[in-house]
Amino acid sequence: MRDSKATSTTEQIRDLELVDWVDEEPSLRGMALKDGLRVREPYKSFRKLYDAIIEHGPLLYATSSADAIFVAASEPFDGDILAIRHSGRNVRRFLIREDHFEGQYGSFSNCLDHILSNNAVDCEIELEHLFDLADKLQLSPSKIDPKRDYSKLEVDIVAALQLIRTMEKVSGNEGEYTPEFEIGYCVGRLFSSAQNFATLEPDALKAREYEKSYKERGKKGKSRDRKEARLDHLFECMKHLIQQNPALSRLKPLDVARLACQDAASQNPKLWTQGRGQLEHYLTCFASESKYRKAYYELFPETG
Repeated sequence: MRDSKATSTTEQIRDLELVDWVDEEPSLRGMALKDGLRVREPYKSFRKLYDAIIEHGPLLYATSSADAIFVAASEPFDGDILAIRHSGRNVRRFLIREDHFEGQYGSFSNCLDHILSNNAVDCEIELEHLFDLADKLQLSPSKIDPKRDYSKLEVDIVAALQLIRTMEKVSGNEGEYTPEFEIGYCVGRLFSSAQNFATLEPDALKAREYEKSYKERGKKGKSRDRKEARLDHLFECMKHLIQQNPALSRLKPLDVARLACQDAASQNPKLWTQGRGQLEHYLTCFASESKYRKAYYELFPETG
């Protein structure tokens, strides 16, 4: 229950980028493939890229191993670009600043290559999201409440805040991240990603496939139940017709079944939204299944 409370809070955090697996069609990739504008040639500068995003919306590059999504960043990073690398359950976020773009990447093609290769170096935007989350959950690296029952998520956030404070004391620069720290941060994120791919993601895929097969089995089960209900209903209607007019027993069973199906559909339209075209199959069931066989041949002693 504690974790569910924390989750409901995280869903309110701006730009936290919580990830759900969805089918391709409703995903950003699916929408881009269906309705998106094709990029004919790479953008040659940060400004051309940023202006295109403002005009046309997020830019998506999709590969078999990862997707790279470029969006205009919101406050407090107005004027910058947020790059999101999405691969399976793993998501990385990188802040691309115009004043650092030339020195850090040189060109958009090189920037895209670093994002897709997952070796871009940046921690600023993700740590900003971490601080947002800590504020929402009212967590502090130094003020630990012994009466508070910290959730697993909260324990990890507090630990991260404490390590960042230690780094700031060592470097003497509060709120600034040295290249060594950023590289170490990125290596840690890559190790976490590798753990996901090696352990969590296979289990998540199995769980998703199980859920899919469970739903399909449920649909098949409901379909089978409805078929049995139609068989019972049709047989009762056929029996009622012959009881009302015994001469009908000398007709072909299919002719009687057609009349009975009209009555059945009138009595229960929802049950007979489908199945009316399967009368021959239903008669085969009546003639072969032990539940109906004896009574069926009693109804049609000459023609059954």
